[in-house]
Amino acid sequence: MARTSKKNQEIFDLAEKEGPIKVYSAGIYARLSVDSDERKNESIRTQIEIAKEFINGQKDMRIYDIYIDIGRTGTNFAREGFSRMMRDVRQREINCIVVKDLSRFGRNHIETGNYIEKIFPFMGVRFIAVADNFDSKVMVPNETLNVNLKNLVNEMYARDISRKVRSSRQTKWEQGSYIGGIPPYGYRAEWIGDKKRLLIEETTSEIVKKIFELFLSGSTMREIICWLYENRIERPAQYHKTGQIYGTEKEKFQQWTQGTVKMILTNPVYMGCLVQKPVNGKNDVICSRQEMDLGEWKIKEGTHEAIIPEDLFFQAAERFQKSSASHNKKRDFETIPMEENPFEDILFCGECGSKMKRISRVRESSTKGKIRIYSYHCPNSGRIDGFKCERKNITLTALKNIVAKAVCQETALSGLRLKKLQENNSQKGEWAKREWRKETAAIERNLAGIITLGSEQYRRYRMGEMEEEYFKYLKEKNEKKAAVLRRQKEVIEEKLRKTDEETMQKNHVLYSLIKGREESGLTKETVQALIHRIEVYPDYRVKIIFAFQRRD
Repeated sequence: MARTSKKNQEIFDLAEKEGPIKVYSAGIYARLSVDSDERKNESIRTQIEIAKEFINGQKDMRIYDIYIDIGRTGTNFAREGFSRMMRDVRQREINCIVVKDLSRFGRNHIETGNYIEKIFPFMGVRFIAVADNFDSKVMVPNETLNVNLKNLVNEMYARDISRKVRSSRQTKWEQGSYIGGIPPYGYRAEWIGDKKRLLIEETTSEIVKKIFELFLSGSTMREIICWLYENRIERPAQYHKTGQIYGTEKEKFQQWTQGTVKMILTNPVYMGCLVQKPVNGKNDVICSRQEMDLGEWKIKEGTHEAIIPEDLFFQAAERFQKSSASHNKKRDFETIPMEENPFEDILFCGECGSKMKRISRVRESSTKGKIRIYSYHCPNSGRIDGFKCERKNITLTALKNIVAKAVCQETALSGLRLKKLQENNSQKGEWAKREWRKETAAIERNLAGIITLGSEQYRRYRMGEMEEEYFKYLKEKNEKKAAVLRRQKEVIEEKLRKTDEETMQKNHVLYSLIKGREESGLTKETVQALIHRIEVYPDYRVKIIFAFQRRD
């Protein structure tokens, strides 16, 4: 016979004396703010222990799960732990939420109040903030005002502390303190007094020097990647994760990416200075000392020991600049825009399963001038590590021809009539319009709710129940929310206007494809309406998985 826990036994004994009681399945929620100094902020463990102690003192509660968000601001509810908790609420796994205090739950007083006063009561969820002595089960009318005031204070505190943190970070940066997260490869970060300093790491800094040496001696990015792979040097991300500089297991060892190598070759931190990019700056490379001195970049020099001398750093930057200028001149990318990719998200390598990458080149046409020619290739075919895949390419024109013929053949073999496909297409259009109308109706309800809320806030202001400054603040918040909703409504209404036209166009393309008359009408929407997945194999072999099934 299974043992009965002490807590459950107390519930059984209480039920015998007082009749059946409601037992709450409680979720503990804890959050650590990004706006606070982790050394001074209360720990997640403390929050959880306070909530556990409270629940253990209640005879009608049991802990279902604990939900944690670390490094998440309380000014919005886009948090992973919070979302998981709400999913369990919707699935009826928990019907009680316990937090250490209201500020841990949220610092946006409107959204926090909306959860406590409307959403949780509607969903039958009890809400408890232990330190604030708040329990929605026994909430009295006057307590609502107190809760709203606390939430408002929490939000004002969050805004104030956010401004102070930004100001403090800027001050620390100006004093030469490193304010970033993970230190750049080649350095480690340590607190020296009240400043966070970058100190050179002996081994990884030598690797950084070697990368610059190879690049300045004429090595290509691929050749540098090959050198790093041959010497089994772990990628910076893996190094920061494991602390291992060199790889040990061959089958798990991955090559560096070109982006990572470029990031090292263009990061001014290696000259011994901290840099902030200009807000509207388009270039990601400081190309000269003159560019630094012109004030386009915020520079704090001499903050730490340099790994790369200034003259060598700018030599590397100059090579990048020349390479970029030559590339742009040759390709004419800015003058010839990219066209829609009809096979986006459904075209895969049949061997490694990676999405095929589209590439393009510009060439002269006898009638159209300069045009783009597109083709697809497996992104892993250029790798040198264990993830290398056999090289395979296919042009857009060839792929379109193959797909057009396959669609014509498959619809004939499946017994699926053109009329049925067009009817399904039209039904999808009508379904989409219904969903958009639902969204429009929901937006209109929210707009009406904002108007009603604004009227109530104005009444309270006129009755002397609300300060003018607070009323103006709420009014501004309401206007911003209403403006966002109106923009969303305009977008949906534009979709509604275009749906019938797009449906007619799709049906025309379907007719042309099935009759074998053209392949040029293969748009992204048409392809994805007919095809679930396309796999490309060596020797131009293509496997097509259709969205409709063949009849037996």
